[in-house]
Amino acid sequence: MIKKIDILGIRLDNYTVREAIRQVENYMSGDALSAIGRISVQTLLASENDPVVRDVISSLDLSVIGEKEIMQAARIHTMQRIRETEADDFSVEFFKRIERNKKKVFLLGGTEEEVREAEKELLAQYPKLSIVGGYAVENSLSDPDAVINEMNGMIPDVVVSVLPTPLQEHFFWEHKTKMNAAIWYGLGSQGMYRDPHRVRGFFKSLMYLGRLRNCMSRYGAVRPEEENQEVR
Repeated sequence: MIKKIDILGIRLDNYTVREAIRQVENYMSGDALSAIGRISVQTLLASENDPVVRDVISSLDLSVIGEKEIMQAARIHTMQRIRETEADDFSVEFFKRIERNKKKVFLLGGTEEEVREAEKELLAQYPKLSIVGGYAVENSLSDPDAVINEMNGMIPDVVVSVLPTPLQEHFFWEHKTKMNAAIWYGLGSQGMYRDPHRVRGFFKSLMYLGRLRNCMSRYGAVRPEEENQEVR
């Protein structure tokens, strides 16, 4: 199975959930901040015109393909990976491990409501998850370092961001050297919620897939890496 794909000139990881979680376990015991990002079609499209978004995706320690449309555009037809992506299995296993290992989580959202909703959603699925704090970026506009001071004061192991693109990428790029945590998980605003309107979601997926393929046509064919490489 192909472990790396090159799409829009950006290398993305295509690990199985088992392989990706193995890396997460290493990150948990690391001394430096390790960055994980859930990559959506919208994130990739934003990278076309925003160099910060592009740089953040390229610099991630682990990029998690979050939508099957990316698989389709990259001509990845492995059923295991498609099923894992559709079910968002990585996030499920990620939070299970964080919960089981009693790691402390700090939530980052755009508004107070987003932070509260993210906490509610996570605790509904992982009731023993240790959420030690949260912060709405809207409250730090006059003092950009306020959120970092609040975050580091809670001594979290994991920072989970539900900020939308490109705010999420810009925040991370600006503050990554100031965060005292083991893992940053850029889940994004789309990663937390599923569209309850299946028909609307279907046509929306087609629209984004079409836009992504149009962008990809300017880069030529997708260039997968050979799969005899070991997982990082």
